[in-house]
Amino acid sequence: MTGVYLIRHAFTPANNASYNGQEGLWKIAKDKDMPIEKEYGVQQALELGEFLNSLKGKILILASPYLRVQQTLKTALSKMHGDYEIKTVNDLIEFNSGVHYAHTIDEVLRMYPESKKYFEDAKNDLDNAIYTGGESRNHVKDRVKNIALEIQKYYLSDKYDYILVFAHGTVNHYLYYWLTGEYIDHDMKNCEVFSVMDKRGLFMPKTFVPKGFMVNIDEYINDKVKILNKI
Repeated sequence: MTGVYLIRHAFTPANNASYNGQEGLWKIAKDKDMPIEKEYGVQQALELGEFLNSLKGKILILASPYLRVQQTLKTALSKMHGDYEIKTVNDLIEFNSGVHYAHTIDEVLRMYPESKKYFEDAKNDLDNAIYTGGESRNHVKDRVKNIALEIQKYYLSDKYDYILVFAHGTVNHYLYYWLTGEYIDHDMKNCEVFSVMDKRGLFMPKTFVPKGFMVNIDEYINDKVKILNKI
């Protein structure tokens, strides 16, 4: 039977808002354009590629179009030497967290006082609480149901030996639900590989982001300016 692996993207500067409480990360890029972190994120993706390189046979890769996922995939593929078919799937994008994206809780409440309603609603009904300017977790759950049905068709057809889904933590959480009727029992870590068939995590990179790490925000902004000037 086809093995189905759910994979979260590598660490990004935006992840440091919740991980190390860093403010101002929203200045770097919008959600869809947030890159992976240059040191720890890249190393995580390289380790991921080395792990996935052990898979043999015909492999289908389904990937979110967001930059951090595409960069994770490209970096991982530099270590992989198999038979891959790659498809970008627009509905694999992460949930829309609106003004909350890349902000700490204190920061978003200070900058967008109206976001207080989300936090109040989340205390009573987390799944249906709507992010300020965004969507709810249940919106994401509904959105990815059809993707799960497509994945089921793929692995029942025996056309592929493995299906690798490169996406986002929340998206993978709900894909797993539609594929198994259960939820992953923890928040997926960056570059973690979770097996749908085995119902367990198979890989976690050894590279981790240390507590106290601060992203050089100006460096990423300058990089973006350089890229835009070349276009």
